[in-house]
Amino acid sequence: MRVYNVYDDAFVLAQLVIIIAALVVIDNEIADLDADIVLLQADVDAIAVLVEAEAILEETGGTITTDGTEQNVYINNAPAGVYKPLWFNINLTPMTVAETVVIRTYHRNVAGGAWVQDDAEPFVGPPVNLLPWVKLHPTRFGCRVTVRTTAGTNRAYIWEVFYEV
Repeated sequence: MRVYNVYDDAFVLAQLVIIIAALVVIDNEIADLDADIVLLQADVDAIAVLVEAEAILEETGGTITTDGTEQNVYINNAPAGVYKPLWFNINLTPMTVAETVVIRTYHRNVAGGAWVQDDAEPFVGPPVNLLPWVKLHPTRFGCRVTVRTTAGTNRAYIWEVFYEV
């Protein structure tokens, strides 16, 4: 009696076809993944450009004539997100020795909440520095600067505030 070990490669070849097909699918997915990474990097680069462009120094200002009451000189009542004011200055050149002006800063620490006084600085007569400045703090819910003449004649004062956007 003879024992035959019949080799039939049809099964092996069929399995190879399945493996090759799977490798082609994997290779195409890798190619798709590479393309997705390129697109994602383009989005990341565009976001980086926007973020870098956002930290731009801006300013606003004007003139306020005091009237004996506490008046809002500058107010950012409800900023969209974190707001970064830098400083406020006011030109006190018009003051005489008979005048007293008080500058106050306020911040909110909750949305729609009450103003909390941060600082108050009285100027009696013309100060040595006729252009005093006040450092303002970053805030999520708003900041405010006021002025009030508490003695002497009401005057017009030029002011400006600087902030980053």
